[in-house]
Amino acid sequence: MKNISKYQLNISSEELKQRFVRGDASRSTSGNGLGLSIAESLMTIQNGELKLDINGDLFIAKIYLAK
Repeated sequence: MKNISKYQLNISSEELKQRFVRGDASRSTSGNGLGLSIAESLMTIQNGELKLDINGDLFIAKIYLAK
């Protein structure tokens, strides 16, 4: 999955996965910054991994699951 923000993200992938953190402060839509934190918790429970690649205004979420 990939997401493009309005502005460049000046945040690390680890910070972006923390609770109540929103990567794009310019957003005016509802949301509380829990989505990536929940996704990471679900991956941990399933012995998987969530990785984020950040490149300017683009972040790519990659999930890895064991067979």
